[in-house]
Amino acid sequence: MMSQIPDLAGGNGQQKRKILSGGEYNQITRFISGFHGLAIDCEFELRNRFRDVEPMALTCILQSEIINRVRGHWKQDQRGKRLLKAYEEQKNLYDNALLIRMACAEALNPVTLCRMLLQEKYKTRHRSHISQLLRYPHLIDDPKLAANVQQCIVSDNQDGSITDLRRRIVGEEYELKLKNLAKEAGIHFYDEQDLRRMGYDKTPDIKMILPFLYKGSVINWIESKANFGDTKGHKSNIQQQLQSYCNRFGPGIIIYWFGYHEETPALPDNNIGITVLADFPAKEDLVFMQLAQEECPAETPTTKEDSSSGSQPIVAECPTKELKEL
Repeated sequence: MMSQIPDLAGGNGQQKRKILSGGEYNQITRFISGFHGLAIDCEFELRNRFRDVEPMALTCILQSEIINRVRGHWKQDQRGKRLLKAYEEQKNLYDNALLIRMACAEALNPVTLCRMLLQEKYKTRHRSHISQLLRYPHLIDDPKLAANVQQCIVSDNQDGSITDLRRRIVGEEYELKLKNLAKEAGIHFYDEQDLRRMGYDKTPDIKMILPFLYKGSVINWIESKANFGDTKGHKSNIQQQLQSYCNRFGPGIIIYWFGYHEETPALPDNNIGITVLADFPAKEDLVFMQLAQEECPAETPTTKEDSSSGSQPIVAECPTKELKEL
């Protein structure tokens, strides 16, 4: 079971809320914190319990909460030893799904538990080898352990190669959605590949060739995030990406397609020139500028003499260009 990839075409389903108050957000995180079981089951329960909230927002909040939980586990060096010992003691008691049972009991993602167990079992090997075993479980020399790891991979919607692929596909689809909407709005831009060819290392998803105004603010770039913008994650995005965009290109927009915490747009960190949105800007809020050549009056052409012929009149090009508002 995997999280459904959202329909980018905008189907006929009922519009769900994407901007959450602090109370609503805390209610969701408390439910996640108190849930006992696999994350894939927690996601199903979240969608049943909070039916008026954008489903992908719930998925992203769950992902964020689990990442924060797992980070604490990596500090416990002895946990891998305990997990491996428990597996060795119980592997003959169950035909299958032992690691999934252990993941539920330990409140861990199944793939995260597998990674910790394999790192302990093959601790003399490089970490890249562990990643290879998680991608290709049949390479594990213990057939029963290999079967258990395979079960964990297909039962985990938060970690592992299948989940990484799904997230990458969703991210790329929403980047494509951003570019298509920008073209439909008449925006001319450079994309990431264009900017890298020009020598930029850190690049937004699109950089305007000519800036436009959004509700009176100048916009030079737009960053697409197929994610939910909670305050902690947004501050991290500012430090890792957005601050450098503002320093190099000026003010811009970040779009959290699955919504954001209501406090995120008001964070003081945004004062460097960051506008937070949950969708592409409405056309009525955009003001575009374009370079247009001014036409010279046909009845009074400007003439100059050709030095080669002495008197041949030549109509000169109109000498000025001006910015005109569309």
